[in-house]
Parts: sequence; C-alpha cells; structure tokens
Amino acid sequence: MQPVSFRSSFNRLLSALSWGVLAVLLVLVLTSGGVATPLIPLGILAVAGAVWAVLWSPRVLVDDDGVTIVNILRRIRIPWAAVIHVDTRFALTVHTPGRTFAATAAPAPGQLAGLRASRSESRGAGGSERTKQNVRPGDLPTTDSGRAAALIRERWARLRDAGAIEAGVADQTRVEARVRLAPIAVLVAAAAIIALGIATPLR
Repeated sequence: MQPVSFRSSFNRLLSALSWGVLAVLLVLVLTSGGVATPLIPLGILAVAGAVWAVLWSPRVLVDDDGVTIVNILRRIRIPWAAVIHVDTRFALTVHTPGRTFAATAAPAPGQLAGLRASRSESRGAGGSERTKQNVRPGDLPTTDSGRAAALIRERWARLRDAGAIEAGVADQTRVEARVRLAPIAVLVAAAAIIALGIATPLR
C-alpha cells in the first residue's frame, strides 16, 4: 500500500494565505524602486520560512512499516509493532509502552469546534446508531485528529489482520526520535533577520 501523508487542513489553508500575502508584499517592495534596506525583502522571506517551519512542515506519515510523526522540532518514527493505542483527546497521540507521542499536525478540536463537528456528523449520518454513542470529538472524521487517527487505525488493523505485525514485542521495539535541524535553522535565521531589521534604522 502507498504511504499516506497528512497535514492539518487549517495549517494548509493558513500557510497558503500567508505565502500569498507575503508574495504580494515582496513584489510590491521589490518593484517600488526605493527599498531602504535589503533587510526588508529578507525579512519577508524569513517570515515565509517560519511559516513553512511552524505550519507546513509538521505532518503525519503512515506506511506499511509504521507511523512517522513530524513535529516542528522532532521527527518520531514508530514501528507498528510498538503501537499499543491511538488516542485523540487533545491531539492525535500514539501510545507505545511507557511513552506517548502527540502530533501537532493533527490537533483535536476545541469545545466549540467539536460541538459543531458533532452536530454536522449527526446530521450527515441521519441519526445512525454510531452517532448515538458517546464519540469523542477528536475522533470525528470531520476533524484533523479524527482523519489522522482513522488513517493510522485502518492501516494498523489491515496489517494486523494480514499477520504483518509481530505481536508481543512492543516493549522491545525501538522508537526513533530525532531532532529536526532544518526547521530549527530556519527559525533561528528568521529571528536573527527580523531582530536585525528592527534594530537597524531606516535611511
């Protein structure tokens, strides 16, 4: 089965809007003919880079070998054999023996958003038995956490039923967590450029 990548729908929309506004602003600055300092276009590019690091780069990857949670600062690779539970209380969270890993790319809805999602799901389901159950708002398929959790649970169940996941070895299965250097470098550079721009008087 093909790998699946998931990003927050809100983050995708906000990233696209931010980059659109920044692109227009950059064009206006470069075509104005009177740029006071090169730090202005550099600052715009720095903000665009920060948008990538904070909003666009976080994601959840699901493939036949396991789940990869890509947060802003860390990338966590969780083999299927280590997974014992998938939760959506505050965000998509994958549980392994003694550890939990939350995905910033798949937050659970707030109270108001969860209520709206629940009502929308109930209307769409026509009052089915499923919607009569006490379904957690974060599990609803109209939410980011619910969609991401469904991707993981469906692949997990399919592989487990096919006998592709070794049982009883969760405690011995290694979860790999690595620091993401690229977003950190982008954020540090963006902060430095913006700080320098603020400290440098316009001429």
